[in-house]
Amino acid sequence: MSLTPLDYKVREEKQLQLEQLEMKELEVLQLLKKHKDECPIEYFTRPNPPQKALIEAFENPLYKVLVFTGGNRVGKTTIGAILAISTTVGYFPWSEKKLIFSHKLPRKVRYIGQDWERHVAQVVVPALKKWYPHNRECYIKKNMVGVEAFWRDIQTGSTLEIMSNKQESELHEGWDGDLIVYDEPPKRSIRVANARGLVDRNGRELFCMTLLKEGWVDREIIRIKDDATFTVHGDIYTNVGYGLTIEGIKQFEKTLTDDEKDARLLGIPSYLSGLVYGMFKHNIHIIERRDIPSDWIIDVAIDIHPRERQAVLFIATSPQDIQYAVYEIWQHGTPEEIAKLVVDFLVDRRVGTIQIDPLSKGDKNNINTVYDRFNTILTMYNYTLQTASKDKSAGILKVKERLKSKNNEASLFIFNDLKRTIFEFEGYLWDEDTQKPQDKDDHMMENLYRIMLMDTKWYEDYEDFSSSSIEEFGRNSMTGY
Repeated sequence: MSLTPLDYKVREEKQLQLEQLEMKELEVLQLLKKHKDECPIEYFTRPNPPQKALIEAFENPLYKVLVFTGGNRVGKTTIGAILAISTTVGYFPWSEKKLIFSHKLPRKVRYIGQDWERHVAQVVVPALKKWYPHNRECYIKKNMVGVEAFWRDIQTGSTLEIMSNKQESELHEGWDGDLIVYDEPPKRSIRVANARGLVDRNGRELFCMTLLKEGWVDREIIRIKDDATFTVHGDIYTNVGYGLTIEGIKQFEKTLTDDEKDARLLGIPSYLSGLVYGMFKHNIHIIERRDIPSDWIIDVAIDIHPRERQAVLFIATSPQDIQYAVYEIWQHGTPEEIAKLVVDFLVDRRVGTIQIDPLSKGDKNNINTVYDRFNTILTMYNYTLQTASKDKSAGILKVKERLKSKNNEASLFIFNDLKRTIFEFEGYLWDEDTQKPQDKDDHMMENLYRIMLMDTKWYEDYEDFSSSSIEEFGRNSMTGY
């Protein structure tokens, strides 16, 4: 059947309509792509698993400290920037779900990077620019070093201030706000200076980091079980399919040493490889406090200081040749006051040795040294004070033997309420330059190795200890033990 002129006209009109629809569709797609490029945060609907867990935790205002650790390229900076921006605008842009705040004021956010030139300028600022919605008017001001460090959302009046971990901590004081984001671990002094500013607004901290340095974050935040703290971890493989490929990771892996692989691929804190007592494990060496039988032998070591708190450690040796760190003194006080606390704990116990730092003897011309002042009190109770050994290397080997014997068994345990001793165990590091233990936070560790050098062995003793039962041995009003 032949087509009439009318049929041709209808066909042409339909063809024209189809072309117009295709052009409109193309225009819509172009507009959609343009909007997606300018406002990618509104399309952040497919976070990787750790990011998803962190977002869900961020919705819960009960979490005041949130931690996302992991290897490189796992999306830590991305999620830090996204949550900082979400706080600034007051809601999650991809779902329009409002965030809960304790006030109705414009929000204030701080974003702490590392150095200005490399990390802040090349990593933090580009991430914020990428994810900040271009359809929102934002005032941006550069700081003295030319970094775009101050952002104000015009619609809400909320501000985002970028600072550096390399700045003096005093420059971080005097601020109050709703959220602090740490992109990579901060120095402890920086954290303290900023955290003070969260009190007034009941604010929060967000740590997004690969733990290459600043082991205090692992010890004081991640390992502390706190209902107000949320932690999530991801290795570099978590982001495969979310922007990374296995091939790309393998190529990156070729550039790393074995030590770097653990930290940068798996996110294992690299400072752990520098621990003096790397074999010290929470689930093995830390135990619940228990009664100390009255026939166990107690050794005491004292590390005294003119300005720092005084450190005293008590180690008990059992008939099975197992040793326990059973008590510690970590407080300010005069030699006389600390000596009396030592005596209080030793009431009705078998005492092995009591030793003190050799430096306590000080100047020989001084007739009232720290050693003399301690000794005066201890002698009143028939205790003998002696000076400790300085053989740190041999002492460290003795401690290691106790933590893990040739039979892979431990014979040294620490009661779980000895907080200072545990803190030092977990942060006692080798100095990379001298290859000696760092002279920092090591007071209980000094006491420990000195007691280990005594190599105390339990022996039968027929002295009557009946004045104190197992339930009430040595209990006094000051220590409670």
